[in-house]
Amino acid sequence: MVEYLGTADLAAFSCHHGPDLITEFGGTATVTGGYLDACAGAGAEVHPAAHARAEPGPAVGADAYRELEERLLAQLRAAGDCDVVLLDLHGAGVVVPDRSMDVAVLQAVRALLPRAVLAVTMDLHANVPPALLDLADVVTGFHEYPHTDAADRSRLAGELAFAAARGAVTPVLAQHRLPMLLPPSPTVAGSPAAELRDLVREIEARPGVLACTVFHGFPYADTEQAAASVVTVTDGDHALAEKCGAEVATWLTVHRERFRTAPLTPEQALHEALAGAPGTVVIGDGSDNPGCGGAGDSTYLLRALLQVPEPTCFATVWDPETVAAAVRAGVGATLPVRLGGRHDWASGPPVEAEGTVRALTDGVIVQTAMRRGKRADFGTSARITVGTCDVIVASQRRQVLDPEILLLHGCVPERYRIVAVKSVNHFRAGFAGVSDRMLVADAPGPTARTIEQIPRTGPTRLLWPMSARTATR
Repeated sequence: MVEYLGTADLAAFSCHHGPDLITEFGGTATVTGGYLDACAGAGAEVHPAAHARAEPGPAVGADAYRELEERLLAQLRAAGDCDVVLLDLHGAGVVVPDRSMDVAVLQAVRALLPRAVLAVTMDLHANVPPALLDLADVVTGFHEYPHTDAADRSRLAGELAFAAARGAVTPVLAQHRLPMLLPPSPTVAGSPAAELRDLVREIEARPGVLACTVFHGFPYADTEQAAASVVTVTDGDHALAEKCGAEVATWLTVHRERFRTAPLTPEQALHEALAGAPGTVVIGDGSDNPGCGGAGDSTYLLRALLQVPEPTCFATVWDPETVAAAVRAGVGATLPVRLGGRHDWASGPPVEAEGTVRALTDGVIVQTAMRRGKRADFGTSARITVGTCDVIVASQRRQVLDPEILLLHGCVPERYRIVAVKSVNHFRAGFAGVSDRMLVADAPGPTARTIEQIPRTGPTRLLWPMSARTATR
């Protein structure tokens, strides 16, 4: 899989331009969907420009970035002298070798439209370089993990941008960068991440505060940009922005040890699942999450699942070769399979067994929780039964956010004792209606939740919790 291990080219991106962008995102619970709602509320004339998204993975090649930037700028030039530009930026993109893609986009847009109000909405896990705040007028990010509030947060950013363009508010930004990266930390009840979320929500309700976001940082990056940070936006009051940001930064510094993860091996996760009450248990394959940059073909949890004598389901394994073999064999055929395991230690050995092809699909679904209403394409996919386990094999690398890819293949989650999915936390929102018993398994892999265990040679080795590990040696 050279395309995964090398740099990302244009083929890695799903791109939408002009009116197609509105067709794709209108009415969806996405950042772009929230922006469109803000435009409707403001009565603004919308000039849809460009949207490009790839699953997290390698850095973006320079030629690919130049092409994507030029497509965006061409659409902006055609739109004329815009008053407001609304940007959906993840916040952890890198152009080879280590350039912030988010800063690069903002620099290009600012150079073209120096007087426009630029608003940015970023992921909870964004890395926020200081240069980004010099270029943007409004910056917001998600509060929730799973990111079920993406549209709400972008709608806020859009509303603030339109208010600024009318002169109704004067956004002032302050940032507090912290020498740390947070492990994946869901905002579930009783968690420190939920307490942190509630703190910034309370701050946002204070007079004069327009927005406040804690960016956990992207813990699988190893660049200068990578770090946790707090970004506060106030109405013309820089001292207030600094004070509120410092309050959140202090809380996080005091409580950071609470964010450490106590991992479960795949075998321990399965033992805990089977030891509990009857009913479906959902287990995230946390150390191989495509949404964090994992390859999506690790077999560690799958191998353990194949030892369970009760009905189980696994979704999805990224394995285009096995999908192609299933298509050639056809539904009902039994064939030898060599599932996953294409990326050395990070993936484990392939699963070699006999499997029966139960279903073949185009892999296209509409998401129902995170990114509700937005299509997702797993590519041509197959349901292959190996022993008591139904394995859904996909030809595109995607995180599983909800049961839709299972249902597409005739797999009703409630009929299984255990459902395992390639995700670390986002699955919690989509599978909440299936079960309230959810676990995460940690196997060897590049997206392990014990982020201090991941080998690093770059600047993030000096951040907590990596620095704490180094200090104890």
